[in-house]
Amino acid sequence: MWGGLIFLIVMTATDSKPSRFSGPWIAQAVGFLVATLPFTLYFALCESSHWQASVGKRVAKLRVRNRSGERLTFPRAFIRNAIKFVPWELGHTMAQQAFYSENESFPIWLWGPALISMIGPLWWIVSIFMTGDAPYDRWTVARVERLSK
Repeated sequence: MWGGLIFLIVMTATDSKPSRFSGPWIAQAVGFLVATLPFTLYFALCESSHWQASVGKRVAKLRVRNRSGERLTFPRAFIRNAIKFVPWELGHTMAQQAFYSENESFPIWLWGPALISMIGPLWWIVSIFMTGDAPYDRWTVARVERLSK
């Protein structure tokens, strides 16, 4: 819904002719401010609220708490979600660089973000199956639990 709203705003504001950003880093910054930061804030605000969950977690009857069973503080929830979105943001970095490369070769420095954006989530999935917790939950002393109600 958020992406659709942003698309509608951009297309309406530009009469369906949005201009290209001046370079990959400007595009990256805009993408961060319009997508990554709002999503990170949304999840952090929801998980540190009295609901202790985003809308999706509430539907799935899950909540996020600290290891003592208390509600997460906003800073802890923000750090948890910022870590979670690192691979997503690095994927955006690769996409922006590729879009603006104009068929030049893949810059060698992009292999680092490429590996993290692909291996990070795989590592997290394996960690969840092996330990029951994602690394970002262990690092922020958080846990996702099923509601008993």
